[in-house]
Amino acid sequence: MNIEQEKCQAELDENGLIPRKYYGQVFTTDPTVIKRFIQTVQHAHKKGTKVVEVGGGLGYITSELAKSFDNVDVVEFDEQMFDVLNTKFAHESSIRLIKGDILDYEIPQKPYMLVGNIPFHISGRLYRKFMSEIDHKPYAMVFITDKQYASTLMGQPPRAYRVSLQAQSYGDIEIVADVPATSVYPEPKVTSCIMKITENDTQLPKNFWNVVNEHWENFPTKEVESPKAMGLKKWIELCKKT
Repeated sequence: MNIEQEKCQAELDENGLIPRKYYGQVFTTDPTVIKRFIQTVQHAHKKGTKVVEVGGGLGYITSELAKSFDNVDVVEFDEQMFDVLNTKFAHESSIRLIKGDILDYEIPQKPYMLVGNIPFHISGRLYRKFMSEIDHKPYAMVFITDKQYASTLMGQPPRAYRVSLQAQSYGDIEIVADVPATSVYPEPKVTSCIMKITENDTQLPKNFWNVVNEHWENFPTKEVESPKAMGLKKWIELCKKT
């Protein structure tokens, strides 16, 4: 355990907290990784817009967001973690703390972006909601997340999945940097990364998901021998012929 991880453990002990494995609670402790993360957020951020952090945890990323942006919502599900954040940031004018589930978050009416160290167990539902289910989508997302899942979102034939289509039809995806296990506490068993997604202007045909789901669930079909071998462009072309 390095010194930053030891500090994190000490703070958890001081507050009587134990990271909940069920919620995938981990904390990015490495200042170098946090700095790179903030730089990535800054690069994607549009002046005058809101930054929404998914899960503030102990506030290591939150404190740096507060230094760089003047309109930050921090949505924390865990009541004990929320109390820690409230102690640290209750008087920080640039931060608005919200206790609740990001999946129930009231979507801002103005442009916004999503950021954070997201637990893997909610990532699928989070991406589905903010990439496709709502009308007012974030213009960008910057996450510390499982690198394998990020690679799946970027998947191309012959390893393109439905979630790959969902992600790529929403935005352009980039793995910015790897995050070593020693930069996180407790150390994860998976390799993590900083991932940036910026919304693109892809227009899906109205029948897109009906066509994709029909072929995916019944392949091989006359038009589609292997769905994983079909990239986004080919699916759009097939939809226009259907």
